[in-house]
Amino acid sequence: MALDERGASRLSTASTAEGAALQRAIGTQDRDPAVRNPDHLAIEFVGGGLRLPAFVKVPGLRRLGPRILERIVPGSLAFEVARTKHLDTVVREEVAAGIAQLVFLGAGYETRPYRLQTELAPVAIYEVDIPAMSEIKQRKIAQIVGPPPPNVTYVQIDFTREDLGERLAAHGHDTGRPTLYVWSGVAPYLPPEAVAAVLDFVGGHASPETSIVFDYLHQEVLDGERPYGAEELMTAVAKMGEPFRFGIPRGGTAAFLAAHGLRLESDLGAAEAVPRYLTRADGSTLGPMWEFGGFAHARVAA
Repeated sequence: MALDERGASRLSTASTAEGAALQRAIGTQDRDPAVRNPDHLAIEFVGGGLRLPAFVKVPGLRRLGPRILERIVPGSLAFEVARTKHLDTVVREEVAAGIAQLVFLGAGYETRPYRLQTELAPVAIYEVDIPAMSEIKQRKIAQIVGPPPPNVTYVQIDFTREDLGERLAAHGHDTGRPTLYVWSGVAPYLPPEAVAAVLDFVGGHASPETSIVFDYLHQEVLDGERPYGAEELMTAVAKMGEPFRFGIPRGGTAAFLAAHGLRLESDLGAAEAVPRYLTRADGSTLGPMWEFGGFAHARVAA
């Protein structure tokens, strides 16, 4: 399975990876663990110096982070907290169910192999990314945590010229063994044919226990709808040169995934995520969350 050049260039870049890490780092500052982002390593991936993101490294300023982020991209903090906590939950559940392999597609500054190191010790972990991003990530990991866990393998791939299945197989991955694919913050930036290629690859696995979890946007937003936070988000990604290209029609996730050999296990939107991940001990909520997308978990159809 190969992806086109535009899709490859957007699977992961240092700038977007740092932006996601910044959002997670800001979310770790909340005093209430019920709504706190659990990614305590995220702050280590945010660069220092005289740049706006570096404020999270200054104790006196980091508490301003949620307010600043909410003004720039409303709803993004709550979305990132929900995404981090939900993907953590799916990863833990699948590991407990006995998966043998865990693959992070477009890994960027993914931290689960390191902050959940003990829990993930039984599985083979593959971090897949373009060479430049993979090399940056490996240098940072060496600085932050030292040698990577022995079960972590870095898979470098040129998505325009190399096949994902072949590259994974060359590093020991077996499509016949139960696998969880984690695809966080990537699919919306890809052209539809690139998304279809990834889902077809996962859907073609031999093990019915294999699954993929990913976040997506509603196609209606790409078509012009502008609910809370959408205008600011679309403007922000366009300015970064990373416009959104892929969406799923509202209510159409199950049918969309079925066409790629996958059975929808869960499709979590704001209505479910707020009470599950964004409600404080006193009953108040962290804040509004985007309602124009969700988190889909789908398994290979029997």
